[in-house]
Amino acid sequence: MKIKEALNFINATTTVRAKVDGDYLNVFSKDMISHNWFLKLNTKAVNWDTVLKHWGGLTDVAPEDLARAMDVIQRLLDTPVEERFPEKKYRLRWIDDRNGKANYAYLDIDATWRMVTLKNFADIFTESELEQLKKDNPHFAPAIDSMKEEVKDDE
Repeated sequence: MKIKEALNFINATTTVRAKVDGDYLNVFSKDMISHNWFLKLNTKAVNWDTVLKHWGGLTDVAPEDLARAMDVIQRLLDTPVEERFPEKKYRLRWIDDRNGKANYAYLDIDATWRMVTLKNFADIFTESELEQLKKDNPHFAPAIDSMKEEVKDDE
Protein backbone atom coordinates (compact mmCIF):
# COMPACT_ATOMS: atom_id res chain seq x y z
CA MET A 1 0.00 0.00 0.00
CA LYS A 2 1.30 3.42 -0.91
CA ILE A 3 1.31 6.28 1.62
CA LYS A 4 -1.14 8.23 -0.53
CA GLU A 5 -3.56 5.26 -0.60
CA ALA A 6 -3.37 4.99 3.19
CA LEU A 7 -4.21 8.68 3.52
CA ASN A 8 -7.17 8.30 1.16
CA PHE A 9 -8.58 5.29 3.05
CA ILE A 10 -8.25 6.93 6.45
CA ASN A 11 -9.53 10.32 5.28
CA ALA A 12 -12.59 8.59 3.77
CA THR A 13 -13.78 7.71 7.29
CA THR A 14 -16.29 9.88 9.08
CA THR A 15 -14.36 10.69 12.25
CA VAL A 16 -10.64 10.13 11.56
CA ARG A 17 -8.13 12.07 9.47
CA ALA A 18 -4.52 11.43 8.50
CA LYS A 19 -1.81 13.75 7.28
CA VAL A 20 1.85 13.36 6.38
CA ASP A 21 4.05 15.81 8.23
CA GLY A 22 7.67 15.43 7.13
CA ASP A 23 8.62 11.77 7.61
CA TYR A 24 5.62 11.04 9.82
CA LEU A 25 2.04 9.98 9.25
CA ASN A 26 -0.21 11.51 11.91
CA VAL A 27 -3.65 10.01 12.55
CA PHE A 28 -6.05 12.19 14.50
CA SER A 29 -9.70 12.91 15.24
CA LYS A 30 -11.50 14.79 12.47
CA ASP A 31 -12.26 17.67 14.81
CA MET A 32 -8.67 18.04 15.99
CA ILE A 33 -5.53 19.36 14.35
CA SER A 34 -2.80 16.99 13.14
CA HIS A 35 -0.53 17.84 16.09
CA ASN A 36 -3.21 16.28 18.34
CA TRP A 37 -2.65 12.77 16.94
CA PHE A 38 -3.53 9.48 18.55
CA LEU A 39 -1.26 7.46 16.23
CA LYS A 40 2.01 8.68 14.76
CA LEU A 41 4.33 6.57 12.66
CA ASN A 42 7.39 7.10 10.58
CA THR A 43 6.52 6.52 6.93
CA LYS A 44 9.35 3.95 6.88
CA ALA A 45 8.19 2.07 10.01
CA VAL A 46 8.04 -1.72 9.69
CA ASN A 47 6.25 -2.75 12.90
CA TRP A 48 3.95 -1.51 15.65
CA ASP A 49 6.84 -1.17 18.12
CA THR A 50 7.81 2.16 16.56
CA VAL A 51 4.26 3.51 16.21
CA LEU A 52 3.60 6.20 18.81
CA LYS A 53 0.21 5.95 20.50
CA HIS A 54 -1.60 8.63 22.46
CA TRP A 55 -5.08 7.37 23.23
CA GLY A 56 -6.10 10.71 24.76
CA GLY A 57 -6.38 12.00 21.20
CA LEU A 58 -9.31 9.68 20.47
CA THR A 59 -11.87 12.42 21.05
CA ASP A 60 -15.08 11.64 19.15
CA VAL A 61 -13.59 8.80 17.08
CA ALA A 62 -16.11 6.14 16.06
CA PRO A 63 -14.95 2.58 16.88
CA GLU A 64 -15.37 1.46 13.26
CA ASP A 65 -13.22 4.36 12.05
CA LEU A 66 -10.53 3.53 14.61
CA ALA A 67 -10.62 -0.09 13.40
CA ARG A 68 -10.33 1.08 9.78
CA ALA A 69 -7.37 3.35 10.58
CA MET A 70 -5.56 0.58 12.44
CA ASP A 71 -6.24 -1.89 9.62
CA VAL A 72 -4.84 0.57 7.08
CA ILE A 73 -1.74 1.12 9.22
CA GLN A 74 -1.26 -2.65 9.50
CA ARG A 75 -1.45 -2.96 5.70
CA LEU A 76 1.04 -0.11 5.40
CA LEU A 77 3.42 -1.82 7.84
CA ASP A 78 3.08 -5.05 5.83
CA THR A 79 4.10 -3.23 2.64
CA PRO A 80 7.84 -3.13 1.92
CA VAL A 81 9.14 0.41 2.50
CA GLU A 82 10.32 0.91 -1.09
CA GLU A 83 6.79 0.14 -2.38
CA ARG A 84 5.09 2.76 -0.18
CA PHE A 85 6.26 5.73 -2.18
CA PRO A 86 5.28 6.47 -5.76
CA GLU A 87 7.90 5.81 -8.40
CA LYS A 88 9.47 8.95 -9.75
CA LYS A 89 8.42 9.84 -13.26
CA TYR A 90 10.63 11.21 -16.01
CA ARG A 91 10.57 12.68 -19.49
CA LEU A 92 13.46 12.14 -21.85
CA ARG A 93 14.85 15.58 -22.72
CA TRP A 94 16.70 15.96 -26.00
CA ILE A 95 18.75 18.76 -27.60
CA ASP A 96 17.12 22.19 -27.98
CA ASP A 97 15.81 23.00 -31.44
CA ARG A 98 17.04 25.94 -33.56
CA ASN A 99 14.72 28.30 -31.70
CA GLY A 100 16.13 27.29 -28.33
CA LYS A 101 13.05 25.26 -27.33
CA ALA A 102 13.53 22.03 -25.40
CA ASN A 103 12.74 18.79 -27.22
CA TYR A 104 11.30 15.73 -25.51
CA ALA A 105 11.04 12.11 -26.66
CA TYR A 106 7.65 10.88 -27.82
CA LEU A 107 6.86 7.38 -29.10
CA ASP A 108 4.46 7.81 -31.99
CA ILE A 109 1.56 5.46 -32.74
CA ASP A 110 3.64 3.81 -35.47
CA ALA A 111 6.36 2.97 -32.88
CA THR A 112 8.67 5.69 -34.21
CA TRP A 113 10.52 7.91 -31.76
CA ARG A 114 9.83 11.58 -32.42
CA MET A 115 10.72 14.82 -30.70
CA VAL A 116 8.13 17.30 -29.43
CA THR A 117 8.58 20.71 -27.82
CA LEU A 118 5.42 20.57 -25.71
CA LYS A 119 6.02 18.84 -22.38
CA ASN A 120 2.45 17.53 -22.15
CA PHE A 121 2.90 15.55 -25.39
CA ALA A 122 6.16 13.95 -24.26
CA ASP A 123 6.01 10.37 -23.04
CA ILE A 124 6.38 9.93 -19.29
CA PHE A 125 8.34 6.99 -17.93
CA THR A 126 8.70 5.48 -14.46
CA GLU A 127 12.15 4.54 -13.21
CA SER A 128 11.43 0.85 -13.84
CA GLU A 129 10.27 1.57 -17.42
CA LEU A 130 13.51 3.45 -18.10
CA GLU A 131 15.52 0.57 -16.64
CA GLN A 132 13.74 -1.79 -19.03
CA LEU A 133 14.38 0.58 -21.94
CA LYS A 134 18.09 0.59 -21.02
CA LYS A 135 18.17 -3.23 -20.86
CA ASP A 136 16.49 -3.43 -24.27
CA ASN A 137 18.89 -0.82 -25.72
CA PRO A 138 22.19 -1.12 -23.80
CA HIS A 139 24.11 1.16 -26.18
CA PHE A 140 21.70 3.98 -25.34
CA ALA A 141 21.78 3.48 -21.56
CA PRO A 142 24.22 6.36 -20.89
CA ALA A 143 22.16 8.69 -23.11
CA ILE A 144 18.93 7.68 -21.38
CA ASP A 145 20.51 8.46 -17.99
CA SER A 146 21.64 11.88 -19.16
CA MET A 147 18.27 12.69 -20.80
CA LYS A 148 16.14 11.99 -17.69
CA GLU A 149 14.18 15.01 -16.50
CA GLU A 150 11.99 14.46 -13.45
CA VAL A 151 8.28 15.18 -13.80
CA LYS A 152 6.81 16.94 -10.77
CA ASP A 153 3.36 15.98 -9.43
CA ASP A 154 1.87 19.33 -10.41
CA GLU A 155 2.91 19.06 -14.08
